[in-house]
Amino acid sequence: MKTKLFRDIGYLVFILLALSSCVNEMDMVEDEQGLEVLSSRTSPPFAGYEEWVKKLIDYDKSADCKSYLGKVENFLQSIYRSIPEMRDVVDDLINRGFKFRVAVRHDDERKSWFNPNSSEIGFSGVENLKIENMIHELLHFFAFYTVDEYRKRLYAAREEYEIRVLTDLFMRRDFSSFPYKYQGLNSEHKDYESYLIWLQKILDNEVQNMDQFSSDFYNYGFSCIFQIEDKYIKVKDLHGYRPRLLAIVWFYGKI
Repeated sequence: MKTKLFRDIGYLVFILLALSSCVNEMDMVEDEQGLEVLSSRTSPPFAGYEEWVKKLIDYDKSADCKSYLGKVENFLQSIYRSIPEMRDVVDDLINRGFKFRVAVRHDDERKSWFNPNSSEIGFSGVENLKIENMIHELLHFFAFYTVDEYRKRLYAAREEYEIRVLTDLFMRRDFSSFPYKYQGLNSEHKDYESYLIWLQKILDNEVQNMDQFSSDFYNYGFSCIFQIEDKYIKVKDLHGYRPRLLAIVWFYGKI
C-alpha cells in the first residue's frame, strides 16, 4: 500500500515538474518574441530599401526635373538609412499609396515647399536641394495625411514649428557632420544657445513632463514664428499647444 502511495506521489511530482518546465519555456519564448519586436524597431533598414524608397517619387510627373531625381533618390536613401523615425514616415506614406512629384524652380518666397494640391515637393533652385529641406517637406507631406487639424489647414504655426524642431533633432543627431543652419531659432537670437540645450535634452530623453515641454515649445516657437509670421502662419495659433506630429514621430514609445 505504501509502495503504491509513494509511486503515485512520484508520478505527481514528475507531472508537476514537467508542467513547470513547459511554463518556463513558454515564458522564454514570450521574452524572445518581445526582444524580436524591440529589435525590429531599432534594426537597420532591410535589404533592398534603396529601391523601396523610390516608390515615393512620382516619376511620370517629375519628368521635367529628371536631372535632379538622382539627388532626390540619394536623399531619400540617406534619410531612410540614418533616421529610424523617418523610416516609419516613409513606410507609412508608401504603404498608403502616396507619391510626390519633384519640382526644382526658383521661388522668391520659399526655399522649399510641399503643395498638397499637386502632391509636389519643391526646391527653390539647386542650391536649396538639400537633405534638411527634404526632411522638412517630407514631414509636411506626412503631417497633411496624418494629423487631421493640419490637413484642414488649422494651426499652421504649430505644424511649421513642430517640423522645424523635428528637422533640427534629426540633423543634430543623425547628420551632425553636415553644415547646417538650425531652423527652430535664429543663431543671433539671445535664446539660441538655450534652444540648442533644449534640443539636446530631448535627444537625451530627458523630457518626462509634457506640460513643461509644451511650455518650452511655445516659448521658443513664439520667438521663431514671430519673425516669419504671414497670412497663414500666426503666432496666436501656438496658444494651447500640445504635441501632435511630435507625439507621433518622436515621442511615441519614448515616454
